[in-house]
Amino acid sequence: MIGLGRMGGPMADRVLGAGIELAVYDVDPGAMAPRLALGARAGGSPAEAARGASVVGIVVFDDAQVADVLTGADGALAVLEPGGVVAVHTTANLGSVRALAAEAATGGVVVLDAGVSGGETGAASGTLVTMVGGPAEAVDAARPVLEAFSKEVVHAGPLGAGMALKLARNATGYAMMAAVFEAMALCAAAGVDVDLLRHVILETAVLDQSLAPFDLGGPAPLPDGPSDERRFLEHLARLADKDLDGFLALAGDLGVDPAVTRAARAAFPAVARLAP
Repeated sequence: MIGLGRMGGPMADRVLGAGIELAVYDVDPGAMAPRLALGARAGGSPAEAARGASVVGIVVFDDAQVADVLTGADGALAVLEPGGVVAVHTTANLGSVRALAAEAATGGVVVLDAGVSGGETGAASGTLVTMVGGPAEAVDAARPVLEAFSKEVVHAGPLGAGMALKLARNATGYAMMAAVFEAMALCAAAGVDVDLLRHVILETAVLDQSLAPFDLGGPAPLPDGPSDERRFLEHLARLADKDLDGFLALAGDLGVDPAVTRAARAAFPAVARLAP
């Protein structure tokens, strides 16, 4: 395991707890110490940690760090044997992952994009969801390691599919967070206790409502011609327009910038499958 920060450290602990032999490396020796106490072997560099490994997990901050620990001086790719698997758990640019995978393939090593979700608590409890892209054989080879810190390993498809799924999941969370922040700002400006907003969100299944596009047919445009489905979606769009316009008008009166709601209003015809 390369990278033992808030996520990587607990993930390494779970791997050790599963009885899997593990070598670790981190630029901070203090991050390695707890893992060494649990029986891990210390590597003095990414290459030293990866030497002899069949599966290497990378949990660093960004694309540049992923590239550095794989292909930089003392990088892991220099020592991995053909058949080795690298699982990139960092949420990285897909182009970077594909470039690294192509470079690794010249030495017979397979790179998987294997983003994880569930936060530090999930890493510590072994309840992460790991979203993997890459060949099925390589996913199966890495699965015992991945399952040590995951409640579910989702093989999303070929290389890049796991990262696309992770990015889509993250974007959903951030968009909802931004929408909640904007709603809080409106309530505060209107003199409403923002804790009441939390209460009504929790009590009125807003998350379930946000998943409605799955039941509405997803991103596919609605077929032409009259139908019960079209009438329902047109009614839904009218309701949304009315409610969103009401929010935008109130935000304007109160001096609140409704950027998220304005974008939702513009996007809603497509959400209702009434526009491309």
